[in-house]
Amino acid sequence: MVLLFATAILFSGLQGNIVLSEIMYDPDRQTLGIDDEMEWIELCNPTAEDVNLAGMMLADRGNQLFLEDFILSPGSFAVVCASESAFRSAYGDGIALVPWSGQWTKLSNSGDEITLYANDGRVLEYLSYSDTWGADDSGSSRADGDGASLERIDLQGPNDESNWQPSEDYANPTPKENGDAVCWGTPGAVNSVAD
Repeated sequence: MVLLFATAILFSGLQGNIVLSEIMYDPDRQTLGIDDEMEWIELCNPTAEDVNLAGMMLADRGNQLFLEDFILSPGSFAVVCASESAFRSAYGDGIALVPWSGQWTKLSNSGDEITLYANDGRVLEYLSYSDTWGADDSGSSRADGDGASLERIDLQGPNDESNWQPSEDYANPTPKENGDAVCWGTPGAVNSVAD
């Protein structure tokens, strides 16, 4: 019981360092591309100081990657993406990308666990998401293969379903075959569902 309490204090004390702010775990294949190339994770620095991401690790249940030297300035966003060339082709050159080494996490489309570790091994962030997060009345979520990313509503809020929703930014110029707009998320910018 004491260990669980101490762990809870440790997690809450680190929550404000670097946060997971948006994920593209199941991109729309028709307009954006395949998972192996178009998955990405956005990080945000909500603090008042620069943070060097060098040595931090992102991991899911199976793979891990190590972030390389990158200064994330206060209030800014940066993206860790599966393929830089595919990401740039879709989103352009204006979004900061964090260099990394290792093996891409291959986010599961049905749900996964993402952990961000500090360079000393401490857990900075932990997210366990499901493809049902943000589901509408039909029971499906736009983030589950329909083009939207999954965005955090309140960057200081909890990492549970109540604080994550599918993105609502429909500025993407590439419509589906039926003409419906497709949302590719808001990488590198304030989330469309932010409070």
